[in-house]
Amino acid sequence: MFEALKALLRPAVETDPRQQLEAAVAALLFEMTRMDGVQSGDDLAAIQSALRALFEMSATRAAELVQQASAPGNRMTSYFDAVTLVNRHFDQDRKIELIEHLWRLAYADAALDLQEDHLVRKLSELMYVPHVQCMLARQRARAPA
Repeated sequence: MFEALKALLRPAVETDPRQQLEAAVAALLFEMTRMDGVQSGDDLAAIQSALRALFEMSATRAAELVQQASAPGNRMTSYFDAVTLVNRHFDQDRKIELIEHLWRLAYADAALDLQEDHLVRKLSELMYVPHVQCMLARQRARAPA
C-alpha cells in the first residue's frame, strides 16, 4: 500500500535533468526581458542566441524553450528552483557566461533599467558569482561586437 501511495505522489513523467536545466535557464533569461516592461523580437532572439551558446542546441530547440518560458502560466514566482539547478549543474565559468548573457539582454534596448540592473546583480549573488566577475561580465556585454 505504501508503494502505491509513493507511485501516486511521484511525477507522471520523469524529466531529464538537462531539460530541466535548459528550461530553468530559459525562464531566467525570459524574466530579464520582463524587467523593463517592454519585450521585443530582439529580446527573444537574444534569449535564443544565449541558449544556443550555453547549451549548444539547435535553433528549433531554443525557440521551443523561449515559447515555453513566455507562456503566461510559466511566469516565475521564485528564482529558487531555477538558481538551484544552475548552481548544481554549472561550474563558475558557465555561471559567469550566463550572467554575461543576462547583461546583454539588459542592454538589448541600449538602456539599462534599474530593475534589470537589480535582477542581474541579485541572480549573480544567488549563483555565488563574485561582484568583480559580475562587473567584468557587464563590461564584456556592453563592448561592441
